[in-house]
Amino acid sequence: MTIGELLKDYRISQRKTQKQWAKDVISPSFYAKVEKNLSRISAEDLIELLHSNQIPVIDFSIN
Repeated sequence: MTIGELLKDYRISQRKTQKQWAKDVISPSFYAKVEKNLSRISAEDLIELLHSNQIPVIDFSIN
């Protein structure tokens, strides 16, 4: 599973749109590209995105 796929799963589980999920961390259009694995998200932005959506970094893992 990729980072984009995992982010999408978390977003859908919270019943949020891409715009709601991305908030003020990254643009919704960039976030959409991350979900589709067309762009890479920086570690800093990923951590901020997880934090803003109440997901502990320790719970975010790629299998």
